[in-house]
Amino acid sequence: MTLWNDLTTAALLGTGRGAAPIHLPGRLNELLTGIEAEDRLLRAAGILALADLAALTPIATAELLPSPAPPETALPVTDQKLTGLLSRWINDGQLLLLAEACRLLTTAGQCLPPHLLPPALELGRKSVALREPLRQALGQRGAWLAGQNPDWAFAALAGAEPLEPRLWDEGDAEQRAAFLCRLRTTDPAEARRLLEAAFPGELAKTRAILLPALGEGLHTDDEPLLAATLANDRSKEVRQLAAVLLSRLPASDFAQRMIARLEVCIRSERKLLRTVTVIEPPAAFAPDWKADALEEQPPAGVKLGERAWWLRQLVGYAPLDWWEEKLALNPADILAVAAKSEWKAALLAGFRTALSQQPGHPAWTLALLARGGFSHQDAVQLAMTLDRTDTDAVLQQILAATDDAGLAAQLIETAEFIWSAALWRAARQKLPVWLIQHDWRFRQALSLLAHRIPPEALADDLTGLELAPFAEVLTDFSSILEQRRSLHRCFRRFPVTSTLSSALIEARHEPGSPPTC
Repeated sequence: MTLWNDLTTAALLGTGRGAAPIHLPGRLNELLTGIEAEDRLLRAAGILALADLAALTPIATAELLPSPAPPETALPVTDQKLTGLLSRWINDGQLLLLAEACRLLTTAGQCLPPHLLPPALELGRKSVALREPLRQALGQRGAWLAGQNPDWAFAALAGAEPLEPRLWDEGDAEQRAAFLCRLRTTDPAEARRLLEAAFPGELAKTRAILLPALGEGLHTDDEPLLAATLANDRSKEVRQLAAVLLSRLPASDFAQRMIARLEVCIRSERKLLRTVTVIEPPAAFAPDWKADALEEQPPAGVKLGERAWWLRQLVGYAPLDWWEEKLALNPADILAVAAKSEWKAALLAGFRTALSQQPGHPAWTLALLARGGFSHQDAVQLAMTLDRTDTDAVLQQILAATDDAGLAAQLIETAEFIWSAALWRAARQKLPVWLIQHDWRFRQALSLLAHRIPPEALADDLTGLELAPFAEVLTDFSSILEQRRSLHRCFRRFPVTSTLSSALIEARHEPGSPPTC
């Protein structure tokens, strides 16, 4: 029974009704001597609450104090302005602002000040998305502190070298997966060996996080492990992940089985004095298909018949390069053939799936984007599979053609990175059009847009925007911009200028003011 349980029991029973006396371990108990039972209980609760904040878990059988924190290798923040911003964002739970600040601290060789470490760690406990940037900005003291509290175990290895074995032995699933990805770049065979040895004892959720690490430098040597996982793993999700990785190995037995199943679906016919390619689904679902993670019945929400669903799955797993060899056509022409087919919906959906599962085919992605015929969200997701330069260009085109505020909100929500200046300018030009539509989803996405703007554009002129009925939302938008400006001023990342109107933000800085905190 924990000390908190003892306190709760004593409080419920009453100190005069037979509850066991309250005792704290070690020298902490000296703080309870010479006072009445009621005061003793309340003081013990206060001591334990303070111990929780300090990441200390008093245990009745443990008398030894923890070893001191190692010397700090980063420079703790001392600037009052920056400290005030960090404190505000931690207390208010402003995760995106705090994550950006942590990344800037890491780049500058700085770390969070000591007094902000406990609340920052507590915030990281509640938010998985914050953990990685937070780990990088904790410093040695923060990692030591996290090691004293089981609730903060996610950060106990913060600051460890990227290939330090402790990350694999003691880290959480995400840290272990990141370790494997890094090890794959230097010793792929060892990374595969570690994964294979650990797999039998891991939970399905953990296996699903670790297995995609094999995608880093995927090689034919990985096929036996992936094939065994596909055949034997108890988790449907893990088997599907193995199938996806095998589909990226064109010479694998899995990929060859998919090709063989599609071969019988493709034939040439003479129509109107010319030869055309005809693609049709299989006539039946073979018994051995389930072993390759193929499903006989389409899931709820997929508006395809059984045969179309089978075709879509086969196309999704077949190597894209095979199609070019089989039909002797480029991606755009292959998609044109698919678009003329009676089974167009299944084929194009299958190609989109293949692109999401087989990276490194920009010609296919650009050809599919140029053809269109699918949802705005699918277009954005396809663009995100390209390298950053191509992604940026495609997203600019999508924004330029998007007058619908709801569709703009989808793009803002999906493109979760700091945008280029050109992409932001494309969005800035459309802001008045989107605002006057009073779209509820865009209203929610507007604050996210404030986090996408590149640092060099944070001082852009936003006068002339229609305020009503979005006055409150635009105020929040402008507040985020001003806070990001303040943050980047502290790192001297851009000149301080501001042409925002007073209608958008109250706290304005005069042009030419010094770039300091």
